[in-house]
Amino acid sequence: MTTTSQTISNNRPRSLWQLFFGLIDRPAATFQVITAQSGWWMWAVPLLVLILSLAVLLVVQTPHTLVLARQQAESQLATMPEGQVEAARAGMEMTMSLPFMLATGIGFGALALVAATLLQATFLYFTALVSGGESTFGTIFKMSVWGRLPMALGALVQAGFIAVAGRLIPYPGLSFPVSSGDLMQDARNPLFVLLSGIDLFWLWHLLLVVLGLAVAARLGRGKALLLTLVYAALALGITVLPTLLFGGMMGG
Repeated sequence: MTTTSQTISNNRPRSLWQLFFGLIDRPAATFQVITAQSGWWMWAVPLLVLILSLAVLLVVQTPHTLVLARQQAESQLATMPEGQVEAARAGMEMTMSLPFMLATGIGFGALALVAATLLQATFLYFTALVSGGESTFGTIFKMSVWGRLPMALGALVQAGFIAVAGRLIPYPGLSFPVSSGDLMQDARNPLFVLLSGIDLFWLWHLLLVVLGLAVAARLGRGKALLLTLVYAALALGITVLPTLLFGGMMGG
């Protein structure tokens, strides 16, 4: 069987599966292969995997999310004047339908995923240059896409749990200590939202960013670790920002 080191010396293209398992076995060496290979497929295929895994999760998750959304909407309707209830309920018939929520969720989710990857690559590219690294934006973007593949696996694991259990995950990530057990209430808690985004797949992603950045930008691992920690802090901050801004409004 061809080893990762032999693959580097031969400079031969590897399949997605070979490279993915290389990220598990020899991530630093595999990033050398990834950054050395050219062609649009080297970033497009893993990006497609990320989008498809998100779509699978949303297909399984949205029916349960829809139930919670309808419960929240009914509680808000109960506080409205009687004359406005029918008009509001009519407007909700489309927005609270499964096809609409699936289409908008997958569409906006895919756009958000691409935007997040671009922002990640842009931040890492410029901070790496400032830190003395040498690379191109395309190389950093390719590394960023591949570094996100653990989150694709995480989405599939979540989808499997929801499908088997028949319910949403009550304590995602590290959120158990601050969870109330009420998903609607927890969704308005910034600390719950922050901790729910931190799990083994997210930490694996960060590890790959450290190793990939060191290879792609020719940085020492100490600098790569520091830049990754700053990136992680910013990413988590952006994730929790909507809850900080609108959590009170959602609760009303």
